[in-house]
Amino acid sequence: MLLFKKIARNICFIISLLFRAFTEVHKSRILCMSYDFTKYSCNPKYITEYLLQNCPDEYEIYWCFKKGISIPQLPYGIKTVRWRSLRYFYIVNTSAFIFSNFRLGKFGSYLKKRQGQRYIMTWHSSMGIKKIEKDVENTLSIEYIEAAQYDSSMCDLILSGCRYRTEVIRRAFWYNGEILEKGTPRNDALFQSSLDIKDKICKKYNLNPDVKFLLYAPTFRKDYNLEYYKFDWKDVQCVLQQKYKEIYCILLRLHPNFLNNPSFDLTKHLNDSVVNVTNYHDMQELLAISDILVTDYSSSLFDFALLYRPCFIYSTDVASYDRGTYLNLNTLPFPVATTNEELLNNLSCFNSEEYINRMKYFNSQVIGTYEKGEACKELYNWMNIM
Repeated sequence: MLLFKKIARNICFIISLLFRAFTEVHKSRILCMSYDFTKYSCNPKYITEYLLQNCPDEYEIYWCFKKGISIPQLPYGIKTVRWRSLRYFYIVNTSAFIFSNFRLGKFGSYLKKRQGQRYIMTWHSSMGIKKIEKDVENTLSIEYIEAAQYDSSMCDLILSGCRYRTEVIRRAFWYNGEILEKGTPRNDALFQSSLDIKDKICKKYNLNPDVKFLLYAPTFRKDYNLEYYKFDWKDVQCVLQQKYKEIYCILLRLHPNFLNNPSFDLTKHLNDSVVNVTNYHDMQELLAISDILVTDYSSSLFDFALLYRPCFIYSTDVASYDRGTYLNLNTLPFPVATTNEELLNNLSCFNSEEYINRMKYFNSQVIGTYEKGEACKELYNWMNIM
């Protein structure tokens, strides 16, 4: 089976090279992909929608998806292509701009970039707690490292949301090229009105738009152990109602990896005031409508921080977490809890004025944010210079 896989990969790469040899790059063609060709989301989505809105006739935009992936209601103007089809080999070799939020290895993209093509790595976070790439090289597979190095060798540009992330890119991405320090496209949405987004999500999940929303968005654990995620929903809601005199609905957003593991079922622990939104396609939209965020090691911390709304870290496995972190949790501006009791206390004692002051210092001095809500515009300007 392994030999067959290697032979199939090499045949596909040869086919791609043939398309490269007998075609030309189309200067107005764009190809986008997100999360291993499985989603219409993240930075490539927001870049696409900026271009469709601001220069609808300037580019021919393709999105690539794996076989069996269905994306309902793609915006008008987007064309689709199936990964590893003959048409994919044609489009990937004739696109002037290629956007991806994940690593495109030799046998992920089947691309040998040529003159006239620009590959932009958007990545999938503006800043993160968890160590990544070369900073955790000893935990990565040889296959991933080779794919990452091949990907970086093709890159013309990597996007950065803050000074701290730029330092990580320089040190850990096997990359010495240009970095656009103008923010993260997906975070542009957090600088805009969220009323329409809230109305859309409330209709989808039959939610009352007049209540407040707490988003609980823990990150992934390899062993799928439920103990990491247990949460006293009712007690949290009671504390919030007592403190703010408002009714809170809890939105549960698990890591997308959990959707592929039917044995993992946290929903049996939910009550009527907790709504499972794990299958919602856009995390940024959930952040935009939420009044409070509770998470652990998720990069959503730093996105939500741009809103200066209350954000809490709830991490029950600090002592055993094996991924490694760039920043000690206790040095962050977010209140940290390792038990439900500590979380309830942090919610009850939260001081908004002190928190905002800490956040302003953290964003400007510690990580040096570049986010101004104009990342897509700045990237478009870069494309025109090219």
